[in-house]
Amino acid sequence: MLTVEKVSYQEFEASLEKLKDYIIEDKATFQQINNQSSVTIFLSIGFEDKRATVFNAKSKKFSQSWANIHNQGRSYLRGVKEQFISLKVDIVTDITPVSIYEFIQRITKTKKNYFRQGVSFSKDLKHAFLEQELNGNAVIQIDPKTKRGFIKERNLQNYIKKHRPKLSPVNFNQIEKVYLFETKGYFFENNQCFSLKQGDYDNGRRDITLDVDEVKMMVDRAQQYLASLSKPNGEFVYGYFSYFDKEIKFYNMLRHCSTLYAMVESYEFIPNEKVSKAIHEGLSYLIQKKLHFDDMKNTAYVIDGVEEEELEIKLGANAAAILALTKYAEVFDDYQYIPVAQQLAKGILELQKENGSFVHVLDYPSLEIKEEFRIVYYDGEAAFALMRLYKIDRDNQWLQAVEHAFEYFIENNHWKHHDHWLSYCTNELTLYKPLRKYYQFGLQNVQNKLDYIYKRITTYPTFLELTMAAYHMIGRMKEEGQGDLLTELDFDESKLEATIHRRAEYQRNGFFYPELAMYFKNPKRIAGSFFIRHHSFRTRIDDVEHYLSGYCAYYHLFLKQNEQ
Repeated sequence: MLTVEKVSYQEFEASLEKLKDYIIEDKATFQQINNQSSVTIFLSIGFEDKRATVFNAKSKKFSQSWANIHNQGRSYLRGVKEQFISLKVDIVTDITPVSIYEFIQRITKTKKNYFRQGVSFSKDLKHAFLEQELNGNAVIQIDPKTKRGFIKERNLQNYIKKHRPKLSPVNFNQIEKVYLFETKGYFFENNQCFSLKQGDYDNGRRDITLDVDEVKMMVDRAQQYLASLSKPNGEFVYGYFSYFDKEIKFYNMLRHCSTLYAMVESYEFIPNEKVSKAIHEGLSYLIQKKLHFDDMKNTAYVIDGVEEEELEIKLGANAAAILALTKYAEVFDDYQYIPVAQQLAKGILELQKENGSFVHVLDYPSLEIKEEFRIVYYDGEAAFALMRLYKIDRDNQWLQAVEHAFEYFIENNHWKHHDHWLSYCTNELTLYKPLRKYYQFGLQNVQNKLDYIYKRITTYPTFLELTMAAYHMIGRMKEEGQGDLLTELDFDESKLEATIHRRAEYQRNGFFYPELAMYFKNPKRIAGSFFIRHHSFRTRIDDVEHYLSGYCAYYHLFLKQNEQ
């Protein structure tokens, strides 16, 4: 979690005054605000383990509105026991009246949780709510049957009762129009002020450069978040739906293993004792509790599933386990688990078919084929895992199995799936087999996806992984004198690099900065983690791990040189 120093009530006056001075110093914006016929200001008071309390005021002048929210905040803090830890001010810059019908049309057409405007149900903006308030409380929803957007009245009225002091409930029977508004925001924490971004997708996030320090901060906070989810037995808390701090009651060993892999990557980048402890406990849980060993065949499989009657063996779980064990060996210089990784790899070889493809799922404990195919990512993950093991033990059977798999991948145009695991694997394979056909496959795996990735509105984190692995491979490809393949395929390197920087910047919208976390039920739980907005602001272990891996790679290939 992001740690912030608590601010006592006595410091409220000074803190708010400092934020006011910071706003006034933003001269161009402040002048624009002062020229408005009226000024509406929101004050959000953030706490460690409960939702922010929000006030708003509207007057003809900035000074009058400011005095109003100042008085409201001061009066409120006199009556609460908790110390606030942050302040956020939002000033309305634009208002658009729309009919109820048009409002419903707009929220219907907008992806879940991506409605990024404030909404007022009254012309005087008395019943006005910031987009973070609405999204953080699941107020705007889509009916699963009709696919039509609607306001979840119960959620909004409950929110008003608890976090908008003295504001009466919204009377939806009296609403004639809806007023959509834009704001310019400012945030204060730990004696620092931040200007917040405006826009359709970046709205409300601190406007600071993505540099070495920022990447380090995000990686450090996210790995500590994962470590905080580690249980004494080595399992993880699987994750939370952040709206209402609801734990996700499920488990998946594939994601357990891939999370450990990303944690080791991040530990290599930023060592941390708590992270190390969680890694060791997680590996111990995997090996002692979740592996099936066949001594006759010298194979091993990861046992996945929660219910006894639904246990199974998944190709992807074996692969993720190998990735975790081999990365652990490299980073911690501890090779005790490599024999287990080799048994898991032999299990993968048992699943490889004559044409080079793999069986995806076996039933457990019968080990009979349950599903020939489940998800395309398993294939690339398995091949990548074998390459990582080959890097350590140089056993040719792993390399041969991967080359056999690539015959199948190439023949069946697997590049069309744009799988980040295949991007990783191709980069790894060409280290030892720098063949033109492999480089071509790696380029095709990313080429036709660049426009889509660049414009994608979700923060889907594997896109950064996919593009980073391709970028790494291209650099080596040119060093080996095969750069002409870029011309032959009309591959646009500048577009790739621009897409990487775009994704690295844009994916920060999936990071729980405190200025967003403050609007959810338990900010302390989620601040400093990564989330998936359209899945109820889900913070699941595998969501976080993909962000981690992407930003670790981005640092090493783009930012590290800036520290020299």
